[in-house]
Amino acid sequence: MNAPDSLQLAPGVRRLRPDDHFMILSETDASPMHVGALIILDVPLDAQEGLAAVLRRQLADRLPATPLLVRLHEAPDGYDSDVWADIARADLEMLVAVEPHDGAWSEAELYDAVASLNMRRLDLSGPPFAAHVFEQLAAGGSAIYLKVHHSVADGIGFQAILGLLSDAAPPATARFADARLPEPEKWCQRAEARFATEADLRAGQAARRKEALAALEAFKDDREPTPELKMSGPTSDRRRYTTISMPLARVKAAGAKLDATVNDIFLTLASTALRNYLIEIDDLPATPLVVNSARSYRRDAHGTFGNRIVALHPHLATHLPDPVERLRAIQASMASEMQRTGHDEALLDAAEKPFGARDRRAAFAERMAGGKRLLPGNLTLSNVPGPAEARSYAGFRQLHNYPVPIIGSGRFLNITSRRSGDNLDMGVIADAAKIADVGRIAALFTAALDELESLA
Repeated sequence: MNAPDSLQLAPGVRRLRPDDHFMILSETDASPMHVGALIILDVPLDAQEGLAAVLRRQLADRLPATPLLVRLHEAPDGYDSDVWADIARADLEMLVAVEPHDGAWSEAELYDAVASLNMRRLDLSGPPFAAHVFEQLAAGGSAIYLKVHHSVADGIGFQAILGLLSDAAPPATARFADARLPEPEKWCQRAEARFATEADLRAGQAARRKEALAALEAFKDDREPTPELKMSGPTSDRRRYTTISMPLARVKAAGAKLDATVNDIFLTLASTALRNYLIEIDDLPATPLVVNSARSYRRDAHGTFGNRIVALHPHLATHLPDPVERLRAIQASMASEMQRTGHDEALLDAAEKPFGARDRRAAFAERMAGGKRLLPGNLTLSNVPGPAEARSYAGFRQLHNYPVPIIGSGRFLNITSRRSGDNLDMGVIADAAKIADVGRIAALFTAALDELESLA
């Protein structure tokens, strides 16, 4: 007999874990918290004008199988966790919007629009997603910018959502009624029963966190400090965006010759690009840039959605001029991070406690003041698994699946890579107040692979 699911408050009503609540509380106007993709579709000219209507039908048929057909509710007095409550239907005329434009979108216009839309926070009183349709691209085809709130899914979960919305997934069973929340008194009674049941679990987790903190003392001097740059400081509320696409085979071949993984090569290319860019703008620090990245610790028992990630903070060895030496230093730094990551994971393993949601809200209001960094790192670099197979939506073939990442408080850049068939598709987003030309960083990233191949 299966144990009861402690996250299930009532039929169709599911509690957020503290990790997921973090994604709501850490959001600001300068740092919205969502996971996104700029999907380029092969849409013929005569089908472009009606694309949004076709996509709305596609989503209407498939949303019930995803975690997106919900709205957020706070627990009475913050005693229990906040919850996602299922809804029967969504206003897809509003949520799937055509971006108005005279004529076809140039690449520069598309990127400017995505950068601006990236800063719009999602309204969690309704479904936690939005889709923006660009009907006609000057280069051919059409584009969708889809974003989902980070409290719903991490990068891996987001890819699962895209799969469920694609043609690979069958239409889902429709819903006919919204889920009903318990009355406040009954909700509190169920929370009390949950907290009583989980008392031993919380005690065990607290003991493991204490052990992990003691074990992490051995690693306290292993991490490079995050250096201060001229562009350091609070993140602005403006962005610049561009993309990179590389054949996966080229990256794998370079890795095979240099005894490196795809992620090692990705980090090294970013290191070369950033070193060269910072030299150009006279802002290269004497100590290496530090990354805010993440490792998934998702297991089968965790399910597909929500956030199961632990932070990693390797350095990029930007103080070293030789790319291969930098690669080896990055590998060593990442290996050191992986040695401690099990202890970091234990620190995140925390079941909800009475008034936990209320206390987190108060704590984060103070922590977020001033737009300072919550975690180490000058920038974010992420390499997220993506589908090896071809995808299509409403019968239109996907050409690219570019990430549209976010920038956490106090950082200036995020480069996220995702497999899309035979390519590594990347999204590069920068704080527009700090990076004048994000396209220059993308160009240096592409040139870095040429250089590494020649050295290999």
